Amino acid sequence: MREYVSLLPDYTCRVTLERFGRAKARARFEPRDRWRLEVAYSGGRELYSWPGDGRFEAGIEDLLPGHGLVSNGSYALHVRTLFLREVAEFSAPREEACEGAPCVRLDFHVAASRSGYALSAGDGGAAVPLAGSAWFDAASLDIERLEVRVEAPPEVRIAATRETTVYQRARIGEVEFVVPRTSELVLRDRDGRELWNRSRFDEYRRYTGSATVFYEPPAAGDAPAVTAPERGGPPRAGRQGVTAALDAEIGEDAAIGDAFTATAPDGAKFSGRITDLWRVGKGWMVELWVQGMRRRGLGLPLKAGTKVVWKRE
Repeated sequence: MREYVSLLPDYTCRVTLERFGRAKARARFEPRDRWRLEVAYSGGRELYSWPGDGRFEAGIEDLLPGHGLVSNGSYALHVRTLFLREVAEFSAPREEACEGAPCVRLDFHVAASRSGYALSAGDGGAAVPLAGSAWFDAASLDIERLEVRVEAPPEVRIAATRETTVYQRARIGEVEFVVPRTSELVLRDRDGRELWNRSRFDEYRRYTGSATVFYEPPAAGDAPAVTAPERGGPPRAGRQGVTAALDAEIGEDAAIGDAFTATAPDGAKFSGRITDLWRVGKGWMVELWVQGMRRRGLGLPLKAGTKVVWKRE
């Protein structure tokens, strides 16, 4: 595992995150929202962006502020903590059966002072220990599943969490690697409330960066360069707003972060993004963002050709 993790290249993938909640343990989980993000694993860090943005600069908590349960580090960093940092204590391996096939189970524990992992809720937060198990294919020793459990100290409102990641083989560049396929995170609050996140990973790609060199600005007194305006730049909204028809359907499986385009009556094209999604009864409502303007309260699905009006406030 140490050799494998050290060879894992920088990569990006798409994450579809569905979030659920319930008021007590025996109640039914109700859907709350759904997000679509892109995550880059680079240099031992996880960075996030909106789909198609191309700039990975933020932690997940920066893209999803104040929106409930989020987890940073789940998708690649737990494995790195366990098998590269030499901070975990492992039990003796045990043979088991995983979906009818032979596998090997390895239990572990990481002390709070060495885990680098913290839970926070409201004004309270604390470093926490990690405990759990990892399962490996008995023949190839590929990691198949990882379960990480946390019991929080009394000063934190969160009582406990359990995170289970299932792995798959995927091609990144020219080589196949074992990477996450799904992940489920369950959080139990001290008042009995529970939150459940379900993540699905796809569209794995090799991640490479680029750099631009800027030379010193012209010395004082030099005449500034004059450049011609770009032709065919993005259309601008009028003073009152924008009226445009959706170019494609926004279906009931849409998620916060999804991009869309719309065409105005004069043929101008506008690009936008879904910036909120919430449950009403058995359906979904969305907020659509275009050029700094937001249109709330549209029910899904929205068919292609639907006219939407964005007004400036």
